[in-house]
Amino acid sequence: MKIWMQGAFVVAVAAALCGAAAQAQTDVALSGYRTFASSTTSNSSNGFVTHQTPADSEGGLFEWRHIVNPLVGYEFEVTSNPANQSYDNPNATLPNCFPLGPINATPPTCQPPLKVSGEATQFGGTWVVSKKIGNLRPFVLGGAGFVVTVPGKSPYSVNTVMRPDFIYGGGVDWNFEKHFGFRAQVRGNMSKAPNLSDLFNSTTKYTQVYEPMAGIFYRF
Repeated sequence: MKIWMQGAFVVAVAAALCGAAAQAQTDVALSGYRTFASSTTSNSSNGFVTHQTPADSEGGLFEWRHIVNPLVGYEFEVTSNPANQSYDNPNATLPNCFPLGPINATPPTCQPPLKVSGEATQFGGTWVVSKKIGNLRPFVLGGAGFVVTVPGKSPYSVNTVMRPDFIYGGGVDWNFEKHFGFRAQVRGNMSKAPNLSDLFNSTTKYTQVYEPMAGIFYRF
């Protein structure tokens, strides 16, 4: 009986390993996306607050992904997109404000929104859970990384900022050829708003950036 059980165990382990090997795959992918970011507002005791609004933009994603089995997969990715910001004081609509007053005045004054430009590059690593169903492979992912935002051409963009970044999302792969496929996904990123300018302080609050994207992958 013991010999039979040992033999069955060996067969089961071998079958599991073969199954995992059959589902394992490595691919690289390029995708394009558009960002949709949430604005944030800082708190202040003197009436001067910062309302920070990221501009929506287009960007690109490069992924290297390795799937071992449905529960074990991982990837490393790099994204790049413009990260322009708009800063303003929402209290500048108060009756006692004055047009084009000093930007740091108390009480607040009517200062037009300050627009600054920047470029954001994200580096991240995520865990991937997926399931192959015919030519389709739905997946979900989650992980972390960091975002480096460098100042652009605006004269008010002066600071380079690095922030930790939390990544999550999901999508589906469709193999239309042995080595090539189409990938559609939606990703979310959560990080603190960057402080690109010294004229306005950053809100330093977490902002959400949603990225619907689509692209092509090559499977080795």
